[in-house]
Amino acid sequence: MYRVLIVEDEEIIREGFKRTIEWDRYGLEIAGEAKDGNEGLAQARRLRPHLIFVDIRMPGMDGLAFAEQAARLLPDARIVVVSGYKDYEYLRQSLHLGLFDYLLKPVDEDELVRVVENAVRSLDELQASRRSEIEASSRLRKSESVLHHVLLSRLAEGDLSPLRESMPDPYVREVAYGRYAVAVLRVDNYGELARGVYAGDEEALLFSAVNICEESVGADAFVFRQLGLKKQITVLKGLPEAGSGDGGESDEAFLAFQADAERLLDNFGRFGRFRVSLGLGRPYEGWEGIHRSYAEACEAAERTTFRSGNRLVAPSESAGREDGPPLWTAEWEELFLSVCGSKDTERAIALLDTALRSPEAEEATRGRVYAFASRLLESADQAVRTGSPGLNRDVPYWFDRSRIRALDSLPEIRGWIAAELARLLSRGHPVYWDSKSLIRDLRDYVARRFTSEEMTLASLSSKFGMNVYQICRLFKSEFGQNFHVFLTELKMEKAKEYLRRTAMPVQDIAFLVGYKETKYFFKVFKKHVGLTPSEYRSQS
Repeated sequence: MYRVLIVEDEEIIREGFKRTIEWDRYGLEIAGEAKDGNEGLAQARRLRPHLIFVDIRMPGMDGLAFAEQAARLLPDARIVVVSGYKDYEYLRQSLHLGLFDYLLKPVDEDELVRVVENAVRSLDELQASRRSEIEASSRLRKSESVLHHVLLSRLAEGDLSPLRESMPDPYVREVAYGRYAVAVLRVDNYGELARGVYAGDEEALLFSAVNICEESVGADAFVFRQLGLKKQITVLKGLPEAGSGDGGESDEAFLAFQADAERLLDNFGRFGRFRVSLGLGRPYEGWEGIHRSYAEACEAAERTTFRSGNRLVAPSESAGREDGPPLWTAEWEELFLSVCGSKDTERAIALLDTALRSPEAEEATRGRVYAFASRLLESADQAVRTGSPGLNRDVPYWFDRSRIRALDSLPEIRGWIAAELARLLSRGHPVYWDSKSLIRDLRDYVARRFTSEEMTLASLSSKFGMNVYQICRLFKSEFGQNFHVFLTELKMEKAKEYLRRTAMPVQDIAFLVGYKETKYFFKVFKKHVGLTPSEYRSQS
């Protein structure tokens, strides 16, 4: 929604303005009001309204003086002058200032609607034009911008190699300061916004978020999208060297940056669509200080819970160990490792549910939930490896924290962990409590894949962890049929179906049911059916 500011010294007129029309019907909200020009400017600086209605005659700073300063402060705002005096001079001056429109008191509802509709249309056109300009210019600046984001991302991650290159990027000089502090902003409802308000246009979503950040932070701040972390925007602040040399939080420059971060959070709150977490790192000296402050800011951002809403976590709050009841207890771990060892996926996921649907999980910080997920999946991987020595040749499971950070809520995280857990437990030989379950699963497996030329007793032996003799003996005992006869019957029935329903050449049918040699297929078919494939087709 576009924000509206009303600057009028008479309260009854301010109230009348608010009640005359349904503002939200036009995509507008009354964000603030002021009773004089000085208060109006303060509100304009804080709220950054898109549409301003200002009375001409007010005590102190009059409406035109206010409008002149507001137009310089907010060049894109639409300013409408309201006056009870049919004075051409006022109208002339307002037009000279380039103000948007002029209303006479008492304000007629139809006139107000006309002005509002024109203003909204003008603001929409401005947004569309600006977007087009950005899209056009971005094609020219995209390469350079991406390189700068890459550089800043690498510095944040602690990679200083770009500074040691024989011909470093000239952009390095622009970001060179004595000290640095970092703020990390994460959009906590990113997926919800991408699916809803932004209808899949993630570039528009990120553009909006970056734009709010750039408007909120002061000079010497660099706003960039962290590569590989689409929910995250990083703000790097260059600071002068500390006069006292302590680099602590008492530093005025850092306190000003913290105030910028608080204003940034307020602006996201007023925008309404975004739920964000904002973590702040302390200032540190030198290029290495970028990574040190960035790491602190990331940790601080993860001190928020999934219920928190918009919140800033300052360095003092992120120090020390996390409080609260644990998600992982010794008893829970023992039971979980036991079901993972037996590859009981259903019970493993049930245990996951008891942990992530508990009151403790609801109150846990994001960082604690991420740590729980990492420990759970790595433990499951190890439990499966213990029971399947052949898996030890594989690379151990690596927990990709960026994947879980991309999720918005505990239910989404639970679903992702459950899918990863099921995948981990499905590796290696299946675990069965009795031979009947095993041989039945083997028969079902063969029935689904019998057309594959790889369907051999040797491959089944490797998959199900039995030797060939055990498979044949168990199969005959359970089903009263030789395994090879069962497999051949499946292939012949499929071949007969192809012969009845299609005009495919016989050699193609042989290939489709798992025979490399057409001659051998003819021999098996004649023996099993009593007819050659061609004879069977002609009789069908």
